[in-house]
Amino acid sequence: MHASMFVATLFGAALAHPVEGEDTTAQFLANEAILVTAGETKILFDPLFTHSYGYPLVEPDTKARLMASEGEFDGVDAVLVSHVHGDHFDAPEMNAYLAAHAEVILVAPHQAQLDMRAAAGWQEGFVERLRILPFTAQPQELVIAADDVADAIRIEAVHIPHAGGPGRSHIQNMVYRVTLNGEATVMHLGDATQDPRDYTPHQAHFQAHETHNAFPPYWLIADWGGDRVRATLNADHVTGIHVPINAPISVRASREDFFTEAGETRAVHGHY
Repeated sequence: MHASMFVATLFGAALAHPVEGEDTTAQFLANEAILVTAGETKILFDPLFTHSYGYPLVEPDTKARLMASEGEFDGVDAVLVSHVHGDHFDAPEMNAYLAAHAEVILVAPHQAQLDMRAAAGWQEGFVERLRILPFTAQPQELVIAADDVADAIRIEAVHIPHAGGPGRSHIQNMVYRVTLNGEATVMHLGDATQDPRDYTPHQAHFQAHETHNAFPPYWLIADWGGDRVRATLNADHVTGIHVPINAPISVRASREDFFTEAGETRAVHGHY
């Protein structure tokens, strides 16, 4: 639960030992908001946002429990933000969350910090708990300690452009591959483009480490097909996210897996 962080110079360092029989689960909250739990280690992806744009919002009672660290949200170690669009990130809410949870680490692109500093509720003391990712083409590696395990949360982050072409090129969209307790690895792609040319430079990164469950935006599955997504990301399983309230035909007709209903869960299977 209580988290601190160290920059890893070599990702090949020994992984934390998983607890025997420990299950890892991913719980869908809304849009691209996901809670991943591995024993007592917990992370949240894109949990706090206020704009719908046709996508589901986190239910008010769920957000209240999240903000109060009640139920399944008790003991969150880290929050990871993919990018700063309003259906993924709200700076005042993030400031309020950090103020209420003094030991949670925030991993986010540089643009998120700029928004937070300009928003209500910013405290300079947050800086020591921010792990801000620069706008770079190079993979970045972080290690966060949790529950007295130095490498409980291992994060590899790479920038993949936001979908929508050159008009969105100024948005810093991060793709996170996270290994929890040395056992299960998940990937969250934010609003990553479906242009395959943007993945080619990062093939060594994707192939270097297997992902057990990846969560791409639905359009990546719709455009590429599940087999190509799994092969490109080196993922055993993919579950599509960012599905509109009125799900497109490509999702309704697909035999691939998608998160569409709040509260849905998936088991994350993987051992090393």
